[in-house]
Formats: sequence, C-alpha cells, structure tokens
Amino acid sequence: MSASPARRFAHGITDSTNERALAALAEGTARDGDWHVADEQSAGRGRLGRKWHSPAGQGLYLSLIHCPSQPLPAAAASMAAGLAMRDTLSQLGIGAAELRWPNDLMVQGAKLAGILVETRGWDPKAPAYVVGMGVNLTGSDLPQALHDERDVVSLAQLGLETTAQELEEPLLAQLHARLSQAAGPQREGMCADYLASLDLKSAHVLAQAGSIQAQGPIGGLDFDRGIGIQTDKGMKWLPLEFLVKLDRAQ
Repeated sequence: MSASPARRFAHGITDSTNERALAALAEGTARDGDWHVADEQSAGRGRLGRKWHSPAGQGLYLSLIHCPSQPLPAAAASMAAGLAMRDTLSQLGIGAAELRWPNDLMVQGAKLAGILVETRGWDPKAPAYVVGMGVNLTGSDLPQALHDERDVVSLAQLGLETTAQELEEPLLAQLHARLSQAAGPQREGMCADYLASLDLKSAHVLAQAGSIQAQGPIGGLDFDRGIGIQTDKGMKWLPLEFLVKLDRAQ
C-alpha cells in the first residue's frame, strides 16, 4: 500500500462508491485515506444487501479506504463512522441525532444517514476497510421507495442547508479522528461515547448474537466483552462480531 498522499475520486454517476473503493483495493491502486464520492449511485447498498436510494443531488455518498497497521476490533470501524457522523452534525447544529445499531443515524425516529463498512479478500496482515457513508441532504425529492421502507429525514428538513462537498471535509476529519481512537489506547472512551449516543441506551432491549439472546437494559459496551445486557440472572455479554439484533423488546 502506497504511503503517498490520499486522493479524492469524484465519480459523478457510479454504481456504488463502496464498489469503486473495493475495486481500487483489488487492483492494487488504492492508497490509505483515499476517498470516493458520487453525485448519484445506481446500485448503492446498505446492510444485508438492502438498496440505498441515491438520487442525484439529494445526498452525500462517500467511501473512505482505511488501512490500519493492525486489524481493528470487531464493529469498531462502524462505530467510529457513526460517531464521526454524529460529531460532525452536532458541530453544524443537529444535536438530536442518535445511533441505531449497527449503522443508522436517527433523528426523532427517522433515518438521516447510514453506514456500511465492507472488506473483501480479508488479510489480517494487511487489513483494509471501506467505510461507506450516505447522508440525506434534501428531502423534497427523496424517492417514495425510501419513505416506504422507513421514516426518513434530511438535513434540509432539519433546517441545515448544506452541500455534499461542504460536508466532506468536516466529516472526513471526524472520521479520521474516530478511526485513530478505535485503534489507540482511548478506544474504551469511544465505546462509552457510542453507548451514550445509542437511541436504545435507556430501553429494555432484545439482543441476539448468533443463537444467543438476552433481554433487559443495556449495561455496558466494550470491544473485549461485547455488549452487556442486564438480565434477571445478571449481566450477559454478547460478542459484537456476532451481534445481529439490538432492538426494543416487544
């Protein structure tokens, strides 16, 4: 991996900024810190293969290539990206945003932004992550399909008028800071920040990791033990790498 300065790749219309970043890694042309942006994505995607609707001029669609010297803890890149997004928007006056595990930024129950961290051809001796981020900037023309899937909101609807390019620099600065924190001695502080930012922090939740389930309030979060649920039999820890569900208990 080259140590040369990172580069910005603007694609106009493309399939997916994550796909462009993954392709650059596969071709051996990527540099640590390179980022890919697009005005529109024809095949943007979210978690579990869901489509991320990416109409022209309606959002920020950005993917960062991150190549640390050692693999990050499980879920750390996604958590770092979520906090970076929340940090950035808080600085711009959007103070009500909360995180929903594992990859959504919510405002009053509506989705404002999403995160998708991907790897391909994983080599623990040369770890490489693609951190994809999408933010709804304007809401007037968001496709009906997006509203049909969930409640959504945009920065414009929240009173913040900005452009994708204006959002890039502050978001990347916060993302680099949080990714560095995830790899450093202060990473437990990042866990505390993430837990404090969760929309479920005071809720009775159902958590599932593989075939293991636990119900109760969230009692802790750290990279070594995972997420702790206060059950009627005591604290139960579920590993983050296998955590597939963290929702309000019915």
